[in-house]
Amino acid sequence: MRNKERGGAALVAVLIMLILVAAGTAIMIVTGKGRIAETDTVPAVINDSSKAETPDESAPDSQPEPVDSEPEPVKEPAFAEKAVKSEGFKDVDFKKLEMTTKYNILMDADSLEIIAGSNYEKKIYPASLTKVMSLIVAIENVEDTKAKYKFTDKVVNKLVEDNASVAGFLPDESVTFNDLLYSSILVSGADGTIGLANIVAGSEKKFVELMNKKAEELGLTGTHFTNSSGLHDDDHYSTCKDMGIIMAYALQNKTCKKVLSADSYTTSKTEQHPEGITLYSIVAQRLLGYYVDVDGDNSGDGSIKGGKTGFTDEAGFSLETFYEYDGKTYIAVNCKSMTNISSIEDNIAIYENYVPKKK
Repeated sequence: MRNKERGGAALVAVLIMLILVAAGTAIMIVTGKGRIAETDTVPAVINDSSKAETPDESAPDSQPEPVDSEPEPVKEPAFAEKAVKSEGFKDVDFKKLEMTTKYNILMDADSLEIIAGSNYEKKIYPASLTKVMSLIVAIENVEDTKAKYKFTDKVVNKLVEDNASVAGFLPDESVTFNDLLYSSILVSGADGTIGLANIVAGSEKKFVELMNKKAEELGLTGTHFTNSSGLHDDDHYSTCKDMGIIMAYALQNKTCKKVLSADSYTTSKTEQHPEGITLYSIVAQRLLGYYVDVDGDNSGDGSIKGGKTGFTDEAGFSLETFYEYDGKTYIAVNCKSMTNISSIEDNIAIYENYVPKKK
């Protein structure tokens, strides 16, 4: 009997211990105090595909696809960047040719190749060569080509005080835009450029801002303007190269080329000038009796079609022309010649000695 009791007691004790162990495990699970040691093995969990969660497509990928950025627009080269030396470039031997200018350049008007020159990137004062840029800016920016400018006593008297060259418009005279274009170029009228400046920009100051903006747009690095006519100012300067580029650009515009090529022009009739004013090109007048002899046979070859003169005490005599020969157009610029006659002869000498001859 004792053995049976002891056996029964032992069985009861085992049952009690199992109950206590089970209760302790339950407590650890509920309280979260159970853990897996770093050396324990974690059993694999097999997911039931029927209960698998659908991935969130809005969630970013760990390695996002690269976004193609739009290519930067190709920047067009500035007009002036075409002005480089030709393969056959020659230095102008101004001493040998007995030229009175050492500042000069010969360019191909279409390609802008520099064929010959000397000191053409040196600073010069352009004087009235400035008016070619005024012509360009006026034509490209005018809103109403039928507009007129009425001169005042103040404007006319100021031009007289400045000893500026003028076409001869009078106080209270209303002048058309077209008349102002021709007066600016043919007779180098500062009254013409003042009128254009006011029609286009409302003042000469604002017009000059447009001129400098255009110079920057063309890529001119040696030019700065302070007025529309070329009156001397230490801060109003350029180079023969830049002046040649400006002329080449102007020749691409039909209206500019027409004005620069004209031998004469008569302005509209006004109360002050009932018959208008007949303007004669200074360039055409000075070229009378001259010709360009490229091949050395003592006769003319091709012809100078037009251009622009310039003069101030500080600038000397300047001239830029465009010349057609053998199916091509050339531009010659010379600055700081000794006289108006020598400026013509210096210009012609550039063409005669450096324009490529017919093959």
